[in-house]
Formats: sequence, structure tokens, C-alpha cells
Amino acid sequence: MGRMIDAERAWAEERVPELVGRLLRDESVLEIASRRGPDGALVVDCGVVARGSWEAGRRLAMISHAGMMRATLGMCEVAGAAVPELVCDSWRPALSTYGLQVSFALSEVDPGIRVSGPVRAAIDGWEGISTSRGLRDGQIFPWGVAIVEAERLPHGDVVSAIAQRARLRTEDLTLLVVPGNSLAGVAQIAGRLNECVLFTLAQSLGLDPECVVGMLGAVPLAPCGADVHVMQDDMIHYAGRVAMTVDAPPSWNLQAVADALVFASSPAHGRLFAELLAEAGGVFEAIPGLTDLNKVAQLTVTDRRSGRTASAGTLDAAILARAAARAKGSRDESC
Repeated sequence: MGRMIDAERAWAEERVPELVGRLLRDESVLEIASRRGPDGALVVDCGVVARGSWEAGRRLAMISHAGMMRATLGMCEVAGAAVPELVCDSWRPALSTYGLQVSFALSEVDPGIRVSGPVRAAIDGWEGISTSRGLRDGQIFPWGVAIVEAERLPHGDVVSAIAQRARLRTEDLTLLVVPGNSLAGVAQIAGRLNECVLFTLAQSLGLDPECVVGMLGAVPLAPCGADVHVMQDDMIHYAGRVAMTVDAPPSWNLQAVADALVFASSPAHGRLFAELLAEAGGVFEAIPGLTDLNKVAQLTVTDRRSGRTASAGTLDAAILARAAARAKGSRDESC
């Protein structure tokens, strides 16, 4: 991914500051908190010290797509329990979902810190991205906005590392910080289920994500807290559903593509994400078979040109229910 068309760039440069501005305006009711650090970067705590909220996470998911995705909260049922759900409609998926939302580890400081969002366009040197700031006080520079997945608020080394990668001044940065096990964190990670499909399409199958013209995904939200039994990644793997429309090249076997994009095809099927992460020393990129891990439970793909449709996978609430039962048993024994 290296460029935007003029209409996409104009949309992002208007929409990103608007979405961030609304987030800051509503921070007291969203249970988040912002401050400008001594280095000039604006840091927004979405769940480290602040309590955060699902609504804050929903908005972070949209910001991470530069506003080219609409997310809504609802309810669904998993293993007989009523749980919250996030639905994501991506209408520029190759650009926003695969180009901007895919996170990377800030390895030079801490591989546990992950960065994504509009700042990726600056970091990756996309054509036509303005580096001219000239902002009035209080204005948000769109290409300096980053979603930072971290358990702690960033110190100077983190801020400097992101600024250096993006070739921006630290005062041009807006860092939206969210721990993965927080209320906002599970909603923000839930917003990655469409990304999982495109990542696997490109990285595992070697197919062009530009062929995907629209995606609609839905996934339950995991419980949050320090000692959860099921992580948000597990919800994506075993209960995430995606429908996508493509302009399939003649070489595509639509059913084979669908089969390869669901988690039942992964060697990790049947295991929980926390186990895999622990075995990799807590480093996501070190998990074996990573290109076969980012998959959803159920998928339907439709070719817009021919009208052909293929479906694969199934929801597997039983795995989630067994994990919950094991966790409950462990807590009962410790009482």
C-alpha cells in the first residue's frame, strides 16, 4: 500500500481530526482522559488509568481506519449468554483495514507496544501525504494520530520512537492509548476482525486485497480484566463472522479461498490465544504460523462480477464455553 486517491486523502484529512475532536469533546462521559506531555504530544488515556468504555473503543476502531469504517455496538448470544457485539462495515478495506489498521510492534522500545492508525501513512511514506503542519493551537494533525496498544501510558522514548518513524515532530502526534484487556481495548481489537481476513488473504494466500470491495463483520466482545479466560482474539477466531464482496480474478477458486480464511483451517484451532502468546514469550510476531492465525470463525465471500458465493467455517461457542468453565473452576478452587 503506497498511495491514496485524492478523494480518499481529502476524506481522511477532514474526517480524522473530526473524529478525534469528538472523542476529546466527550472524554468525561466516555471515561477517558487527555493531557499534553512535556514533549508536546497529545496523549489520550483510554483505559490505562482512566476506566474507558466500549463506546470509546468503538470510536478508536473507526479512527484507526481513518473514518473509512463504521462500527456499531449491539448484543448477541454466545453459549447461552447475552454478550455485547461489535459490527464493522469497511467500505475501503484494502486502504483502511489493511493499509492503516494493521499494527506493528514498537520493537526498538518494547515489543509489547503496538501502533496502528492514520500515522501508518506517514511511517510508510505514502505518496501525497502532507507533512506540512502549520496548525493552530488545538488542531489535530491527521497523519500524526496513532492507536497505541499498551499497558502503560507512553514515556518519552515511546513518543520519540513513533515521531522518528513517522518523520514528524512530537507535537504533531496524538496518541490514543488503550490496553488490550480494558473496556475500550476489547472493542478496539474487535474492530480488527475484517483486518484478519485481509491479512490472511495477502500474507498467507498471496492474493491481492485490492480485489475486496466491501466487508461487513460482527464479533462478540470478550470480558475485560487482568485475569480473563477468553481474549478478544479468541472471540474473533471462534465467533467472528465476516461477509465480503470481491471482484474475483478468474484464477480464484472462491470456495478454496473461503475455506482458507476461516480459523478451522489453522493448525492453532482448538487452542486459546493466551496459550499461544505465552509460548511465544508474549511477543505476537514470535507466535509460530502467524500467517495462519489471523482468521475468523465463519466467512461468506461473494463475487460481484459473477454473483457466485462461497461460505466456510462455523461458530464454535463450545470452545469458549469450556474455557469459561475451566476458568471458573480455577477461581472456585482458589477461594
